[in-house]
Amino acid sequence: MKRSALACVVLAVVFLAVALFSYFYESSSTGLLPVITYPLRHYTVVFAIIGAVLASCGISIQKRRENR
Repeated sequence: MKRSALACVVLAVVFLAVALFSYFYESSSTGLLPVITYPLRHYTVVFAIIGAVLASCGISIQKRRENR
């Protein structure tokens, strides 16, 4: 596997793991009220899109290399 394709796939896995973490991360108490909030949830879509783009770039680089 070409190094650039491998780097893209590894970064894609990292970004998708960060997206999963940001979706499920919760902050429990704000002040005196026991309120559960999800402060990182709005970053989930951004991280997932970046991970999908990196995965598709890595796959296309690898397929282009195999076709030569």
